Amino acid sequence: MSAAHPKIPEPRLCNIGPRTLAYDEVRPEQPQGNVLFLTGLGSNRLGWRGQLPVFGEKYRSFAIDHRDTGDSDPAEADYATTDQADDAAAFLRSVDAAPAHVVGISMGGFIALNLTVRWPELVRSLTLVSTSAGGEGHVRPDPAGLESLRPDFTLSPGERARRTYGLMMAPGFLDAHPRAADAIAANAGYRPQTPEQYARQFRSTRTHDVTAELAGLTVPTLVVHGDADPLVRYENGQHLAASIPGAEFITYPGTGHIPTVERLEDFNRQVLAFMARH
Repeated sequence: MSAAHPKIPEPRLCNIGPRTLAYDEVRPEQPQGNVLFLTGLGSNRLGWRGQLPVFGEKYRSFAIDHRDTGDSDPAEADYATTDQADDAAAFLRSVDAAPAHVVGISMGGFIALNLTVRWPELVRSLTLVSTSAGGEGHVRPDPAGLESLRPDFTLSPGERARRTYGLMMAPGFLDAHPRAADAIAANAGYRPQTPEQYARQFRSTRTHDVTAELAGLTVPTLVVHGDADPLVRYENGQHLAASIPGAEFITYPGTGHIPTVERLEDFNRQVLAFMARH
């Protein structure tokens, strides 16, 4: 593990009905609210290590492992994005963290949208990163984005992550930022998904479609998207920002699918400013 990647603490565990979710929490002495971070397909809660301590200086901040991921329980059968949203709702209730500022990236954005549609009283604000409303209007990935959805399980978890993230981030980013690449590889090496778990999680993304509900969303919303995202194309972010009443929109030029890493300092500063206004 690189020096850039601190020791992984023991996860906290939360029982929600028939399953257990693992999570990390950072909080100040006097929290000014709650933040829930929802990660994307094939990744675990460690992907938010660039955000959790920063947001935790002001807010009680949580990052969870979805079912089939990290230290959370594996699933026994297929599930839908709505099921993952209900997991998130049960988690917020269980740890007494509602309403929360909810931040979701990619698949985590799918979950965040469904959480807000189904349980709007649990959401103080919504930040949607590199994500989509789903459905027939979803603009499909370009060739590099499609290839990133086909992880090579013959590789070690770390090398698999370097390959996958190299395809979905801006070209050359990982070569130019070796510490970020090392951290991504180390995160991926922690309790990696099996091919079966990845396949179940991937199938869950195919159930996502909140297109008809966007106009009815009333929570303050921020949409964040890189205009060079090969996986969830920029047009999907434009559609969200145009369809959700009052949504704010941040575009990162020349940025790929992971602005939480590619534009780390800008992302943290701008999302914190958005939350402070709400």
